[in-house]
Amino acid sequence: MPATLLPTDLAALQRDADRVAQRIIHTGRMPRHEQEDLRQDLLVDLLARLKGFEPHRGSLGAFAASCFEHHALRLATRFRRGRAAMTAVALDAPQPGRGSLTIGDTLAEAEGYGAWLGQPTGAFAAVERRLDLDRALGALSADQIALCAQLVERTPHAIAKGSRVSRATLYRQLAELRLRLLAAGIPAAA
Repeated sequence: MPATLLPTDLAALQRDADRVAQRIIHTGRMPRHEQEDLRQDLLVDLLARLKGFEPHRGSLGAFAASCFEHHALRLATRFRRGRAAMTAVALDAPQPGRGSLTIGDTLAEAEGYGAWLGQPTGAFAAVERRLDLDRALGALSADQIALCAQLVERTPHAIAKGSRVSRATLYRQLAELRLRLLAAGIPAAA
């Protein structure tokens, strides 16, 4: 990591972040007023990852471009998911396979706004989540449960860096963990 960033480096990084933010705005059909926030988000992510920069492996510009691209994908995915969650729901449209019942007929007003948007509510959903969690824990070994606990606080890269396990071995363990959960009936998060 460089001891200090020169003003010319900062100016170049800001220009690069601005170009990436413009591309996110254009490809994601986002509002133009989001560009400055996206640029700042890209730069903050880069600054957080700057401690991992190794000058002997490449230039600062290449490192920044890689960081910007990866974070841009995460930002675009987050925006798409937020947009999909806000999709209008026709409460008077008939439900398939339920006769003449509409979505509005099946929702109680007491369930709240989340229920109107299609989010699960109620005691049954909470019990089902608890049963899923118990089933998932029963399918994992003690080592895999310990790995899950580490993943709550740290990234796989940070875990591999702080242990004797290589990053490739750690990612193989994560793939096996996902397969075990899938075999137990726990699907991967979208």
